[in-house]
Amino acid sequence: MMRRALFVVALALGSWIGATRDAGAQEVAYAAGAAPLDSATQAALRRELSRAQARGLPLEPLEAKVREGQIKRAAPTRIRSAVTALATRLDSARAALGPGSNAAELVAGADALAAGADGGALRTLRTAGGPRDLAAPLGALAQLVASGVAPSRATQMIVELLKRGVAPREVLAFGVAVETDVGAGVPAEESAVFRLRSIESAANSGVTATSGFFPGSLGQGGLDAASGNPPPGGAAKPKRRP
Repeated sequence: MMRRALFVVALALGSWIGATRDAGAQEVAYAAGAAPLDSATQAALRRELSRAQARGLPLEPLEAKVREGQIKRAAPTRIRSAVTALATRLDSARAALGPGSNAAELVAGADALAAGADGGALRTLRTAGGPRDLAAPLGALAQLVASGVAPSRATQMIVELLKRGVAPREVLAFGVAVETDVGAGVPAEESAVFRLRSIESAANSGVTATSGFFPGSLGQGGLDAASGNPPPGGAAKPKRRP
C-alpha cells in the first residue's frame, strides 16, 4: 500500500506527466532489463493503447502498468488483462467525474475504484469539490478505502475536508497518516477518526495543519504527528490490534 501512497502523492503534487501525446507515440514503452514481450502481446497492447488514445484517456498510466508487469515478470496474458482493466477504470472514473477531468484526477479516480470505492463516491467528491482539482482528495479516498475504511465513511470524511477548504497537501497527508497507522496495527476507522479530529482541531484553533501529518504513527506514541497533542475532547488514542 505504501507504493500506492507514494504514487498518489507524487501524482497530486504535480509530478504527473500530462496526457498529451504525439500521434506516433503509441509504441509500448518497455522497462529496461525486464522480461521481453512476445509479438502477439506487443500487438495487443498497441491496439489497447490506440483505443485508449482515441477515447481521450491518458496513456502514461497504461504504459506504467505494462512496465510494472514486465518488471514483475508477469505472464503476458496477465499484463494484457491488467492494462485492459485499468483502461476500463479510467473510463469509469471519467464517466463519474465528468469529461473535463484532467489526467491526474482520472488516475486517482481509477485508483479509488480499484481500492473499492464506486462511481457514486467519485461523483459525490466532484459535487463537493466543484471546480477544484480533485486529484488529492481522490488519492486520499483510495488510501482510506485500501487501508480498510468503509467506502461510504471514507467518502464522507473527504467531503468534510473539502467543505472545510483543507489544502490538497493536507488531504493527502490525512490519507498517508491513516495508511501508516494501519501499517503499525491501528484499526483503520479509529485512525481515520483520530486524524480527522486532529485536522478539525487545528482548523478551529486557526493553525494550519502542515505536512507534519505524514510521519507519525498512532501506534508509536498515540499523539498527533503534526501537533503532538491528544485528540479533541481528550478521547483515548486508538489501540493497536493484538
